[in-house]
Amino acid sequence: MIGQYVRMIAAPNTRIGTVKAARFDSDHPSFLFHQDPRIIFALPDLWMREFELEECRPPTDDQVAMINNMTIQDP
Repeated sequence: MIGQYVRMIAAPNTRIGTVKAARFDSDHPSFLFHQDPRIIFALPDLWMREFELEECRPPTDDQVAMINNMTIQDP
């Protein structure tokens, strides 16, 4: 899953990025989420559980522009 594009299930339209690393916490995998750098309002890298993420395709430039526009209008 490392290098795969994913999105957060809690915010699937705005929180899209890649998995940078994986680890096991109490026998459960966790993944280091790195938000797509083209998105203006960026989150710091954070560890998330597998059930909090879903695989997706990389966002197009138009999708990133829409996400950035949503962020600017609704801070």
